[in-house]
Amino acid sequence: MAGPETPVRIARLAPAELSAYKALRDEGLRLHPDAFDADVESEKARPPESYIGRLGLNDTLGGSFLLGAWEGRQLVGMIGLERPSQHKLRHSAELNSMMVHPQHSGKGIGQLLVGQAVSEARQAIGLEQIYLRVSTSSNSAIRLYERAGFQPCGVVPHAIKLVEGPGQVRYFDKLAMVLIL
Repeated sequence: MAGPETPVRIARLAPAELSAYKALRDEGLRLHPDAFDADVESEKARPPESYIGRLGLNDTLGGSFLLGAWEGRQLVGMIGLERPSQHKLRHSAELNSMMVHPQHSGKGIGQLLVGQAVSEARQAIGLEQIYLRVSTSSNSAIRLYERAGFQPCGVVPHAIKLVEGPGQVRYFDKLAMVLIL
């Protein structure tokens, strides 16, 4: 857990904080290309305001939001929950965009973020489950999600394809996990 000398505040992101979110997200895309569906080259050009829909400001039932982990005024971690708008899918939401800056890892910030996201998801009207996909090679992330109550429910082979040059292709499998609320 984060130590008392550097308290961590977990809170929903506001529109004014989207620039900090985008900077941390771009860093995550750069550092962990296998962990995110998006790629840094495509996302770099997006303005911070383009993420405003992820804040869930108009979602009256709840279940869509971005949370940030703040040490002082610095955004050091993030997590998102996205609930689809289609009626038949509204009972589920996807946990995504999980990232803790490497300089702040090992302090329990990821656990705080996942715990707060699950807590807020439980307040959403009609939300029954949360699902996610995590790289099968990310053992620490898998353990984090398991500690939060997520259960594995399948593997998506070759879910991520990274082309790193002529004839240089790497594939990454994703483990699907679910938490029944």
